[in-house]
Amino acid sequence: MRTNDLKQTWKPTPRHKLMAMVHIAAQQLNIEHGSIEYRAWLQNLTGKTSCKDLTDEQLRELIASLRQRGCLERKATGSASNRPTQIQWGEMEILARRLGFGNAMTPQFAAFVKRVTKLESPRFLTRQSISKVIIGLEKWLEYKKQKNDNSGMNKHAAKTPLNAR
Repeated sequence: MRTNDLKQTWKPTPRHKLMAMVHIAAQQLNIEHGSIEYRAWLQNLTGKTSCKDLTDEQLRELIASLRQRGCLERKATGSASNRPTQIQWGEMEILARRLGFGNAMTPQFAAFVKRVTKLESPRFLTRQSISKVIIGLEKWLEYKKQKNDNSGMNKHAAKTPLNAR
């Protein structure tokens, strides 16, 4: 059997599709393509500030890394009336990133969701339960802000979410 007789079953992904996948991951993280934040994000991941500077192999490795981190997974939002809205998903993603979770599909964030809602994964959130998560994230951000503001004050007098009542 000659090699020409074998059908090619694997086709390389065209370069523009690889770059588009990187841009989609950035978009899902609410990082605007071409912005300073985007270039810093790419620099941190690859050592380069533009996808054009990466080889095809480097792009494939980057995409594999982004998939592993959950940046290229689609959220199963469903269409039932009790499913969270896109606005709720977006708000939760932004708050999660501000607190250092990366995105809302990391294991650390799933643990936070479980602590707040008793649900095993963020993908099981409803409109009501996602509201609890968003409120929890907002309170946590407020607490961190107060903690930073009170850093010069007496540390024993600083209010925490538990004794702020």
